[in-house]
This record gives sequence, C-alpha cells and structure tokens, in this order.
Amino acid sequence: MKKLLLILFVFSSVFCFSQGAEKKAIDWIPLAKAEKFAKKYDKNIFILFYRPGCEYCEKMKKTTLSDPAVIKLINENFFPVMINGKDKNPIKYNGKEYVNDHPAAEDAPWRHNLFVELVDPIKGNYYWPDVVIINGKHEKLTQLPGFQPKAQLLRNIKRYLK
Repeated sequence: MKKLLLILFVFSSVFCFSQGAEKKAIDWIPLAKAEKFAKKYDKNIFILFYRPGCEYCEKMKKTTLSDPAVIKLINENFFPVMINGKDKNPIKYNGKEYVNDHPAAEDAPWRHNLFVELVDPIKGNYYWPDVVIINGKHEKLTQLPGFQPKAQLLRNIKRYLK
C-alpha cells in the first residue's frame, strides 16, 4: 500500500508541475488556419516573410524569435505564420490564390505574389525578413522590414495587442 501511495505521489507531482511548462518555440500555423482563427477570436495575425539563405532571416529566427519573452508575447497574442517569400507553391489568402509567377529564369525563384501584395517596398527596395501584422478583416496594420532585435520587435508589436 505504501509503495502504491508513493508511486501515485511521484506521478501526480510530475503531472502537476509539468502543466505550466514554458513554450520554447513559436507555434507557427498555416495561413488559412490563422485567417479563420483571427476572424473568430478577434486576434491579429503575425506573418514572418523570410527567404532561404538570408543571413538576417536566420539571425532573427535564432536570436529574436527564440527569446522566451518574444515567444510568450507572440504565442499569447497573435496567430503566428511563417511564409517563405520565394516559395513556388500557391498560397490562398482572403479568398484569392497567389502564386510566384515571375517569368525571368535568372531571377528564379522570384518574390511570391502574396509577399508583393502584403509588403510595401521602402525606397524601391524589399527587405528580408519582413513582419506584417494583419487583423481578422484582412487589413494590414503594420509592416516591420528587416532584422528586428528583441527590444525593437517587442516595442513594435506591443502596439497591436488586443
């Protein structure tokens, strides 16, 4: 009987203390799911556009987006989506299908048309990575171009908490 109580005590304490475990990564979800949830739960969507091989994109993923304070703020207040801004696969957004249809082979893969739709060039240039925050009505609230250090990203996205 004592062994049984000891086993129950050990397992119950493990279950009790593991419930509030802190997340170690952002819970990235598909854009379609984020659109549906943003409308239903009145939360904004945090979209990270990145490109493969981008030094600043990787730096932002490894430093800023892996910081516990950033992870907590994004997971609790946004529906986070990560999109390869040069992907060749079609992406549906706001009832429309976007593709990467640039015809010049020397530029392949070119910017995805959804990236071009949501990201405004700054002085004629696009910067990577690029964060775009949109609401459940598909209205663009802000754009944060380029690498964002932790303090800068937190300061910029706190304005869009609901």
